[in-house]
Amino acid sequence: MVRNGEVGRMIKAVIFDMDGVIVDSEYYHYIVEKRILKKIGIDLSFEEAKKHAGMKTETFFRKILENHKKKADINELVKEKQKLVIDILKKRAKPIPGSIKLINLLKKNKIKLGIASSGKRERVEIILSKFKIRNKFDVVVTAEDVEHGKPDPEIFLLASKKIGIKPEECIVIEDSTNGVKAAKKAGMKCIGFVSKNSGKQDLSEADIVVDDMRKIDLDIIRRFS
Repeated sequence: MVRNGEVGRMIKAVIFDMDGVIVDSEYYHYIVEKRILKKIGIDLSFEEAKKHAGMKTETFFRKILENHKKKADINELVKEKQKLVIDILKKRAKPIPGSIKLINLLKKNKIKLGIASSGKRERVEIILSKFKIRNKFDVVVTAEDVEHGKPDPEIFLLASKKIGIKPEECIVIEDSTNGVKAAKKAGMKCIGFVSKNSGKQDLSEADIVVDDMRKIDLDIIRRFS
């Protein structure tokens, strides 16, 4: 349910995270990260990886290196991950069940759509093209467009600005703790999505939480208005 005591506004835009919300890719990210970090003596657990879910890739690697007191060229780690993940997703990427249907439904009802992803633009664009939904989105904002990644609200505020819709008239759909925190700091409503491959995420700050994308419909969106 929508949190009690909150005054609704007309919702004019929905901003989607990418990994774990539109594309079922989180496990592939972990497999690649684990493979890369093993080369420098880090045995990355799934639990540790998912603590940093939603962050920019540079930030992710920096935090892991700090935690394990290791040194490496972060730019090289990022480049290697980008290449390996793209290779996998080109072959294996599948949409989260219900995500494409929801995108089409919102577009049909003239709700503005945006992407706010901590991923690199090249990878995001490849997925959108693969799923044939690039033309559904009014705005695509990625890691290269912002200085500060999630949980900083910059990426959502930029998406809102580019769409031309006030933050309080936007809903974000997120699957990570950092993403939810960023959305709420931006002054937006947030639907927390429990994605099976995103690990244990604290979505308690979200306005509502769902465990199936197919449960999100126009009635859910209109509850915020």
